[in-house]
Amino acid sequence: MTNPVPEFSNAVSDKFEYDVSFVVTVYNKGPYVGPMLRSLKRQTGNFKREFIFVDDGSTDNSVDLIRAETADWENVRIIQQLNSGPAVATNTGGFAAKGEYIKIVDADDVMTPFATSSLLQTIRSTGVDYLYGRWRYADDPEAESLAEKEFVGEFQEYSDPLGHFFKHGMAGSTNVILRTSVFHEVGGADPELFVQDMSMPLRFAKDHRIGTVDVMAVMGPKDVDGRIMGNNAEVVYSLSATMYHFLRDNPDVKPELQRIAFKRCAGRAWKWAKRNHGKTFFSREFGWYLLSRLPIWRETGPLIGKTIKVWKRDNIRRMTSLPD
Repeated sequence: MTNPVPEFSNAVSDKFEYDVSFVVTVYNKGPYVGPMLRSLKRQTGNFKREFIFVDDGSTDNSVDLIRAETADWENVRIIQQLNSGPAVATNTGGFAAKGEYIKIVDADDVMTPFATSSLLQTIRSTGVDYLYGRWRYADDPEAESLAEKEFVGEFQEYSDPLGHFFKHGMAGSTNVILRTSVFHEVGGADPELFVQDMSMPLRFAKDHRIGTVDVMAVMGPKDVDGRIMGNNAEVVYSLSATMYHFLRDNPDVKPELQRIAFKRCAGRAWKWAKRNHGKTFFSREFGWYLLSRLPIWRETGPLIGKTIKVWKRDNIRRMTSLPD
């Protein structure tokens, strides 16, 4: 359903020390840290804020740059850990957060100056638990973010967020703000996966409210070394692995959604096997694709697990354990 954004109440809950905890995950993003930090510092609004930087084992000068730039900031914590991937890094920061809301930030992204205040206003006034703003790639993210005119358009809440995820998918990072208490309740991102972009909204979607608002929140550079979204194998594998883990842990999901998930995952695996591994219509992958078209399945988690074996031959950074 679509509604204008209601009036905003700017009052931090007594249970939290801050309104917003910025959780910034960093891994070897030295060339991009400067614009990201400047955009953090430019966030408008009188809300109480803290900054949690989680360095995921960087081997470049990312941490030195962060320490130097934030030396005079208030409420800054820098947590360093062994390289574990963005999902685990997001959990490290999220579970350390003392704010009522968590504002996710990727170290190579640049927020518009009004991004956080607009998202905070909307998530508070509408009562949703997970909120998306808009984002886009830019040739010069910092310059283009500063040139962006402040505008908050329509808010839309998903009437059936779980169904929407299964049918259309959801993903996103720096364009997201979420409720800290629900982050704790759902267990954060799936730590078995390398990336967090899909598992968090899926976990929220099961029992909580998700919405979008028409506000340009973030811009990212078009070309970033090591970007996960540029690794096609990692992305398509993660889509299916996210579904596998969720249905493995939540077998009570409606059978019609389970069937949709099986069909999408089996189709994805068959296309990958045919295009990248030279598989034919006589392959196991095509067989699973045919079986997924049958309207008989009720619990499809184990079946999806069988389809994602196709990526065992690819360079997946954290391949899940699969049943034989």
